[in-house]
Amino acid sequence: MKFTTLPPDIDNTQYPLPNGGLTTNYVQNAMTKKKLLLIVGPQGSGNHLYSKIFALHPDVLGWKDLNKTYWIVHDQEPFNKFWVDPTEWDTADFGEYTNLCVSISAPYVQNGVTLNPPFKGFIEGAERNGWTVQVAIIGRDTNILEAQQQRLRGKVTTPFMMEAIKELEPLDPDYISHEMLYLYKQNYLKYLAKVMDFPIAHDDPIVDDILKDNSNAKYVSAVEKTELDRVVEKGLAATSKPGTEWYGRGQDE
Repeated sequence: MKFTTLPPDIDNTQYPLPNGGLTTNYVQNAMTKKKLLLIVGPQGSGNHLYSKIFALHPDVLGWKDLNKTYWIVHDQEPFNKFWVDPTEWDTADFGEYTNLCVSISAPYVQNGVTLNPPFKGFIEGAERNGWTVQVAIIGRDTNILEAQQQRLRGKVTTPFMMEAIKELEPLDPDYISHEMLYLYKQNYLKYLAKVMDFPIAHDDPIVDDILKDNSNAKYVSAVEKTELDRVVEKGLAATSKPGTEWYGRGQDE
């Protein structure tokens, strides 16, 4: 459950996060209208992709430099200093921004070391300073993730993310999809803006440019016809009338 206003039967004091979450300020901070969207996913799942799109909205302070180049290492992400030292939240000034978008992979590389992000300190620092933290976990095809990680990292690192989910699940995360973004594009972004109650510039023409080349394409190749294909063809042909599309398909040669 994500509160946008404080329910009338809850006292305006600290209140524990549902299911015993990471901090005690969740409901209280929901009254402030200051929201931090934390995008988390396995390495190669689309953190940079989503960061580019979510940073397009003028009311969102995010990784805007990503839209000037193809890729930037995560330790140059604009909120990186808060992962290194969560007390930086206590003196941070974001001007009039009331929506922040932070991207991090699990694991990530900090000063050459691969490790899982210190979620507890980061989130506690943000909530201590009035930010309601909302988590969005990215999913991508398992086979593609493994191929990408083996090629680039020399090993599969998704198990790091599986450990991170244990820590993030009490925050009632939203799960967002790499494949659905490329398939439904602006319609999917409109849906995410609604269900996450977060401003997303789904109609920005830059979105088309960002999504014009599907990053999954290089991992996919055609396969030979399988036995299942023949079973499906025969099943559809069996109920088809002469002259229709499926009539006569799947017959033995």
